[in-house]
Amino acid sequence: MAEPWSGKRLLAALAERQGAPALISVREGMLETLSGMELASRARAFASALLRSGMGRGEPVVLIGANCSSWVIARLALSVSGALAIPVDETSGDDTLGEVLTRCKARRAVCDPGHAERLKRLAPMLEIVRFGAEMERMCAGAAVPLPETAPNEPDMLAYTSGTTGSPKTIVLTHANIAANVEPLAASHLVGPADRVLLPLPLAHVYPYVVGLLAGLASGAAIVFPQTQTGPDILAAARLSDATTIVGVPRLYAAICSGLMARLQDANPVARTLFRASLAASTRLRRMGVNSGLLLLRGARARFGTKLRLLVSGGARMDPATLWTLLGLGYDVRTGYGLAETASMFTGNLPNATRWESEGKPFAGDVRIAAPDTDGLGEIELRGPQVFSRYLDNTDATRAAFTADGWFRTGDLGRLDNEGFLFVAKRMRDVLVLGGGKKVDPEALEKLYGDHPGIREMAVLEYKGALVALIVPAPEAARSGGALHIETAIRVHLASIAQTLPPFMRLAGYAIAREPLPRTRLGKYRRFLLPQTYERALHPAAPPTAISAEDRALLERPLPQKVFQTLRGRYPGRSITPDANLQLDLGIDSLEWMALALELEERLHIHLDEAQIASLVTIRDLLEVVEQASPSSVPAGRDWAAPRGALLRILGRMVYALDRAVMGAAFQLRVYGKENLPRRGNFLLIANHVSYLDAPALAAALETRVLSDTYWAGDPQLLFSKPWQAPLMRAMQCYPLDERQPAQALAASSGLLERGANIVWFPEGWRSPDGTLQDFLPGIGHLLKRHPVSVVPAYIEGAFDAWPRHRAWPRPLPLRVTFGKPIEPDAWRNEDDPRKIAKLLHDAVSALKS
Repeated sequence: MAEPWSGKRLLAALAERQGAPALISVREGMLETLSGMELASRARAFASALLRSGMGRGEPVVLIGANCSSWVIARLALSVSGALAIPVDETSGDDTLGEVLTRCKARRAVCDPGHAERLKRLAPMLEIVRFGAEMERMCAGAAVPLPETAPNEPDMLAYTSGTTGSPKTIVLTHANIAANVEPLAASHLVGPADRVLLPLPLAHVYPYVVGLLAGLASGAAIVFPQTQTGPDILAAARLSDATTIVGVPRLYAAICSGLMARLQDANPVARTLFRASLAASTRLRRMGVNSGLLLLRGARARFGTKLRLLVSGGARMDPATLWTLLGLGYDVRTGYGLAETASMFTGNLPNATRWESEGKPFAGDVRIAAPDTDGLGEIELRGPQVFSRYLDNTDATRAAFTADGWFRTGDLGRLDNEGFLFVAKRMRDVLVLGGGKKVDPEALEKLYGDHPGIREMAVLEYKGALVALIVPAPEAARSGGALHIETAIRVHLASIAQTLPPFMRLAGYAIAREPLPRTRLGKYRRFLLPQTYERALHPAAPPTAISAEDRALLERPLPQKVFQTLRGRYPGRSITPDANLQLDLGIDSLEWMALALELEERLHIHLDEAQIASLVTIRDLLEVVEQASPSSVPAGRDWAAPRGALLRILGRMVYALDRAVMGAAFQLRVYGKENLPRRGNFLLIANHVSYLDAPALAAALETRVLSDTYWAGDPQLLFSKPWQAPLMRAMQCYPLDERQPAQALAASSGLLERGANIVWFPEGWRSPDGTLQDFLPGIGHLLKRHPVSVVPAYIEGAFDAWPRHRAWPRPLPLRVTFGKPIEPDAWRNEDDPRKIAKLLHDAVSALKS
């Protein structure tokens, strides 16, 4: 019978590798390597040093620091010397670190020098060994025979993820760890020719067992990026010629998102070609053919030319991410486990793979407790990977196991008829609302969170209601020409809600200015979400202190004038360099019209589209104004110029067809036509709920009015294709680009000056639920410059006929009601464009039947 795997066997195998690299660290663009022989020698030497210093068998020793060779040397030394290793995440706060020191009663610690001072402060009697020179000096003494460790002896203390409350301390034995390392090494997923990139903190069980130990046991070299940020991970993959990454689903989702984001900068032909290739490759991969290796080699080059294998654990990978990676040609291996099972229990190994499942057990058994009609129930495990107890917590240990000895995971899943495990969700994460309804927050987060303006989203139960915490991505919304980010988010949430049962609709949401609480492996710490939601609902006042750098910026002439302009324009708001232009000042894309014009008129500063799109904070604005060009309104096309005969005929034909369709298919009825002015031009405003709104208004207007009427249109939607411009010109539709405020106001002003009528939808976007939204202030700015009569109109039935979430309209009755004109005297003395917009909003709202 073969000798079971152990730390001593690993050191022996490392020594046999001689000069072949075992650890590779990426530092400042260079590779620092440590051979297998050196790693084994240093680990043995440090183990001897610990034993010479009087460390007892089973003695707890804290280990804290970033991923590096010293950390690995210390960790392997603790394993072979019979100590009880207590790895602590280096990002842990003093409260967590202090609790660990109290629980484990350690009197020794090995650490990165940067953590020595706080360890000494938290535990003054602690004996500390620092990475580097101090550790090397200890290794200089004579070697000491290493003890024999029994498989059932404790090797380390690990901690539960803390997603549902205070972490529990798990005792893992040498046998628990070996039960995962042995089958992973025997699977030959990686071998001596591989380099395994490990961007996860080794203090956690999953990267330590699956990434480090299994990788070294397979003969591979382990690569540590300089930091665990995206750019450094990509750089490490390329520089090291990594063949494998051991990561978590969030990392792979970010890789896919980054790839798709880069596509937006590609030309349309390249974009179309890539999407078609990926779709074809994915279809073929589902049939067992990996065509992505050839078809999409260029797309994969960003992550290195040799990367082939992606290992994912820590959470369930979203199927969309999985199939994107498989379509790209990667070998993706997922699995399931918890800290209580030494990180892994099941996995998709060669010759036993089922995509979207978490594979089969490496050793031991899985069963589903009390399955429902779909086979879904709690996952229970039994096998050599499963821990035996929580440290000093008999009650928690007893609760974790069934009467017949199976470990209760707290996860819901099912087994197919071949024994592959499919994981659904955490039982504890299921939300029970006030009415007793149960919802899966992860499923709703996926639905509601699919929007470029949402960076993070968590769904939670708050005072019996379903609510959401949202961290916005203002730059994403701005780059797409969206409205104020909160408006964009609200519209999106309401649109999604229309497609869901009532109990799944959000009762509220809060915008968070801080990252949502997660574990280092990316899971939400859900028990902290309610207090985060409270802080988001009642945010504290931002600090008023200004740094020396910002003070120097504010002393320069132009930034100082802009800063004073903002203070005068937005009284009562937090005007600091860190203030967010959208979230703190409420500057939406139409408000840029007024602000940019004020900067042009008062300070002679012109901000172009690219500059405005790049601005997030006041500091960004102050830095940009110094490089801004002198004020000038870019020349645009004269959309009010007379149309040629062909365009006039085309316009009449389109409007005649529109009137026929509106009457026959939608039974359009029009009320209040007598309120349309007989003399003078006017601005027509209406609610906006559907793509049918403009056709309905056009069909409701008499020909005499229609011939002098122009329509403000979204340039991206109506003018982006070559054939659209002449058609829009025929219908007297002109582009209103909210990201170019000077041009937008100049075009609208020019039309009003020439006596034309303008149709404007002041909400900016189609309503997600049919209700009237707030009017944006752009219309107020226009009317302050050009006071003309305003005719309010209300469109009914369009939302039912063609709401945002439907692909095609339904032939339902429509009704348009024109109200009495609002004359300029109603707002002539009003300086605030927002109040003018509110006055018009109320007039439109009053027309509802």
